[in-house]
Amino acid sequence: MLMLLIAFYAGAVCATGRSWLLIWRGAAGFSALRDVTGIGDRAVLRRLFGLTSRDGSYRVSVAQVIRHRRPAGIILTDLPVHLLFLSALLWAALGSSPAAAPIGWAAVAHALVIAGAALSVLARSRQALID
Repeated sequence: MLMLLIAFYAGAVCATGRSWLLIWRGAAGFSALRDVTGIGDRAVLRRLFGLTSRDGSYRVSVAQVIRHRRPAGIILTDLPVHLLFLSALLWAALGSSPAAAPIGWAAVAHALVIAGAALSVLARSRQALID
């Protein structure tokens, strides 16, 4: 189970990092902007960030995206928290620590919160989380 959680958080770090990198570069696609803001409706994103360019990306700034984040977006793409859980799980897996079980259960609880937020955003966007 610990290895499954490590794989989950490694994937979360990669996906979150990719989304933030696109936003930092100033041209984010629908899936990256949806994940970071928690807004799954294209019409709302268009109203907040304008029309997409020819390649389908929105021209955004980091400040603009942070201003429009919703709770689901904060939960889905909280990179420091994902990194914290990943490193704690790696620490628990590599050593025989008495804290391994509590760390694992905390990661399970957090992963369930992330899954709930993802389902909430996906239900509103009716699209796959990763395009």
